Amino acid sequence: MNEICIHVPSLGEDQTVEVEVTVNGKTRLMNYRVKSFDWTLGGTDPEQRIDRLRSMINSYDPQWELVQIGSPDGHLVPVMFRQRVQNTS
Repeated sequence: MNEICIHVPSLGEDQTVEVEVTVNGKTRLMNYRVKSFDWTLGGTDPEQRIDRLRSMINSYDPQWELVQIGSPDGHLVPVMFRQRVQNTS
């Protein structure tokens, strides 16, 4: 098991949540960020919407990796990213 699910407060655009995790005495700090993708910009064709979402994800800061795509809430789709772990060795 390498994933856990925790509830975090609602986030505004580009806010970051820091989560500290300790496993077998080793502590890691993990950062998460939620981007709100406007599902309605550029038309209503589902395939075009998916292509725009895919493009936004692929062009996002490479220091962040995709974790989850949420369900559309009105015209916004929440997209969660986790900051990639930097190798210190």
